[in-house]
Amino acid sequence: MTRTGGNTPPPWLWPNLLGLDAPAVAVSWQLLFSHAFDTNFPVVLHVILALSVWCIYLADRLYDTMRTDVTASGTDRLIFTRRYFKPLALALAIASAANLALIIRYVPGNLIIAGLITSFLLGTYYAIRLKRGTKVASLIPREILCGMLFSLGCVITPHAYADSGASDLGFWLAALLFGLICSTSCILISIWEREEDLAASDSSIATISPRIVPFMAGAVSLIAVAAACMVIFIPWQLCLPVALSALAQRIILHFDDHLSKPMLRVLGDAVLLTPLVFLWF
Repeated sequence: MTRTGGNTPPPWLWPNLLGLDAPAVAVSWQLLFSHAFDTNFPVVLHVILALSVWCIYLADRLYDTMRTDVTASGTDRLIFTRRYFKPLALALAIASAANLALIIRYVPGNLIIAGLITSFLLGTYYAIRLKRGTKVASLIPREILCGMLFSLGCVITPHAYADSGASDLGFWLAALLFGLICSTSCILISIWEREEDLAASDSSIATISPRIVPFMAGAVSLIAVAAACMVIFIPWQLCLPVALSALAQRIILHFDDHLSKPMLRVLGDAVLLTPLVFLWF
């Protein structure tokens, strides 16, 4: 791989190249929401979420390789996806079929409806992806939409199984905070990969609105403070992971000039794994 100093990527890069980091983040937050609001549901629903996220991310990468000159984009994950396009496409087909069978067999009707709504919003995201013009992309930045959709996909199952006496306000405030740090993660990655997006003529919030860059440090700091203050409305098991993830994003921003782009991409997802620290409390 061109950015890792050889043809064989280092071990720490493999989860990102295979798209396994996003499902890990999704399941960890679904577990945390379930734990914080004391809900219980079948383990198979965690499997369905992991497969759903992996299939969406893999389909997105396969699409990118078909419309982007890999030598122009230059990102390790796109080079990897282009190199192993056929095996990954086969894996996507098998995983999608298996996931559909699990959904039909195990997902209750109320979750099916919520999933269809989420799928409609996901279709909106892909419509923006297909319209690479700056007018559409600037109207609804895909990084923000992606982050909020990711959060929605992670919380609809815990919400469906939550006790009727649980606070909807606290639940959706927590989901909003989680969506914000997912969005800032997407925005930061677009900033770090701005040159590649420009070379590939791909629109991102960093290419359309580069003036946002100086404000990101303040934005993630504000999210960290807001999350800490929300402890009066939201279970602390959710507030602290959000604050910790935002703080980690701020630290990465401070040192991003000293880190390689593959490392920044891995860290951008890794800092969202903070639920693993709090699941035991």
